Amino acid sequence: MSAIPVENIDQTEQFKRLRLKEPTREATARTLAIVLVWGFAAAVLCCFGIGFYVLAKSPTIDDKSLAASTEFLKVTSSIFAPLLAFVLGYYFSKREE
Repeated sequence: MSAIPVENIDQTEQFKRLRLKEPTREATARTLAIVLVWGFAAAVLCCFGIGFYVLAKSPTIDDKSLAASTEFLKVTSSIFAPLLAFVLGYYFSKREE
């Protein structure tokens, strides 16, 4: 019986042609950071859009309509602020090293 040939996937010709790289820890962290930062920016813009929509559709702008328009921004900032602080702190500490 002949043995089954063992081939390292990193050494195959197709792998070399595609120029694939194994994801590193830094690349994964960078991708997650970019997703979090852009997600935060999109969420804040969406909240401002919803707030302006609420203010535009209300017949009179009073304290109740202002509170309703800013409620989305409060919730979004309370969810994303710790994540964003962690990401920014991580990257500024890495750049100093």
